[in-house]
Amino acid sequence: MNTRFITGPTAAVVLLSLCFATGFVSHSSADETSDPNENAQSATAAVSYSKQIEPIFRKACFGCHQGAKQLGDYRMTDFQSLVHGGETGQAAIVPGKPDESYLVEQITAVDGLAEMPKAPAKPLSDVEVELVRRWISEGAPDDSSSDASSQPSADNPPQYNDSPAAPSIDVSPDGKQMAVAGYHEVLLIDAASGTLQQRLIGMSPRINSVRYNRDGTRLAAVGGSPGERGEVQIWNPADGQLELSVSFTYDCLSGAGWSPDSSKLAFGATDNVVRAIDANSGEQVLFQGAHEDWIRDVAFTPDGKHVVSVARDMSCKLTEVETERFIDNITSITPGALSGGLNSIAMHPTRNEIVVGGADGVAKVYRIFRETARKIGDDANLIRNLPAMKGRILSVAINADASRI
Repeated sequence: MNTRFITGPTAAVVLLSLCFATGFVSHSSADETSDPNENAQSATAAVSYSKQIEPIFRKACFGCHQGAKQLGDYRMTDFQSLVHGGETGQAAIVPGKPDESYLVEQITAVDGLAEMPKAPAKPLSDVEVELVRRWISEGAPDDSSSDASSQPSADNPPQYNDSPAAPSIDVSPDGKQMAVAGYHEVLLIDAASGTLQQRLIGMSPRINSVRYNRDGTRLAAVGGSPGERGEVQIWNPADGQLELSVSFTYDCLSGAGWSPDSSKLAFGATDNVVRAIDANSGEQVLFQGAHEDWIRDVAFTPDGKHVVSVARDMSCKLTEVETERFIDNITSITPGALSGGLNSIAMHPTRNEIVVGGADGVAKVYRIFRETARKIGDDANLIRNLPAMKGRILSVAINADASRI
């Protein structure tokens, strides 16, 4: 569970009791750049929309053409809308006729450039475009499951039959609004009255982390579809518009850390990699695979030059953003020094100090940068241990003026 408490001008105290979903699905071993045609039995086998075409669209297109964000009035996550097309009035897909299908024209690169997806995203490969052409030539059949139309949207919001799991909450910097992770959505709640303000409904069923940026003008929601893909969503909490949706890896993402200037967003994944993206374009700007197990949480240093990450491998690591270089283990890596994985990290607002919490129930305060030479078995960056708690620590936080942990 991931929580953040930030005092607002009204000095109101808000207490939420949240359920924690314990089931996590291990990531797939598939490579992110796997050939979309690898599941085909042969070059002449019928092309499957659900197994071969939809994964291409999900990777390259769904971020901008979905229920929550329909650029060009084009929604590709609904099959009928995918075929019909958008604002141009041209049929996106003409079954049996790829040369008359506007979608094919848009995704076909000329001199290395294609209309879709928009830069800085890379054009679809020649193999992917040819696969789409073959599928259309074969009549563009839809072999997806019959329940695909049940995808939640603003017109078809998620229904809860019981108290839902709420893996993460955050409070806006002014203390007036709370963001709560739900099923396929983020709920925005008035902090004073408790009334529901908006439901931000996206593609991913699981939202593991929600986080406002420093001035509260943007809200990150990180999660995905277990065992399938991870997704980063960035919303405008004022008008409820989805500003960015990008997918990574083959399992859910977790943790979300804004850079101080809100230009970057860092997050973790079950492929043991820490990533950061440009928060406006979605372009990846950091890739660091020094961890040996799932990354659970991340945070930028106050100057934005480094990212600190905690993981199930019982380590807390420091990475330089500009060079993408692993710098140091902040915590001791001696076997037995830490009793269990780490789940959460909170950065001091002005000093290079952090609080971490994990499976051993002991929250710890560390300095980020080493002041002494490394020695086997030391934990030299440790400043203090807080009193032990019974059970695991799932979340830690530091208030706005750093007077409380």
